Amino acid sequence: MKNQQPKVIIVTGRPASGKSTLAKWLSQELELPLVSKDNIREILFERLGWKDRPWAQLLGRASVDLMFYFADAELGVGNSIIMDNSFHPPISTPRFQDLKEKFDAGSVQIICHSTKEILFERFKARAKTGNRHPGHGDNDVLDELYKYLADEKPQILDIGGLVIEVDTTDFEKIDYQGILKQVNSFLVEQ
Repeated sequence: MKNQQPKVIIVTGRPASGKSTLAKWLSQELELPLVSKDNIREILFERLGWKDRPWAQLLGRASVDLMFYFADAELGVGNSIIMDNSFHPPISTPRFQDLKEKFDAGSVQIICHSTKEILFERFKARAKTGNRHPGHGDNDVLDELYKYLADEKPQILDIGGLVIEVDTTDFEKIDYQGILKQVNSFLVEQ
């Protein structure tokens, strides 16, 4: 990506929308670094421990800070980067605007979405598997999550650039190659 405008590829959406799976796949296909809030937070849990919801939230905020640190480092040397998180527009929009301005970076937002009921059922099923780090406290946030999912409109950051909305209701129907083609086209633009 040297000699081209660096790009930040943002894969976002509500919990259990499939964003992490899509972000990981894109990272491998595009051979770009991926920073993920959940992965960073799990490293922090392992180093610092876990105990309750306020602690998990604090480490979540620290993880997002680290995501932007890594993005700053990559964009600063002209590299593009993929960022995976449920970015909250009122908080994240100014941070992305700053990154874009500082590095004259382009942006792609891939917003994964589905209905409240499907996301909630996926989240509950994921919590039951026990595959995620216990520090996330998935079983402890179900009531809070259900309320959060009430607003079903996609959370688009007001930062310009390419926006790709992906309905993840049926994972088998996602056009991964079509998404890759759109992102690839954007990456090669100056």
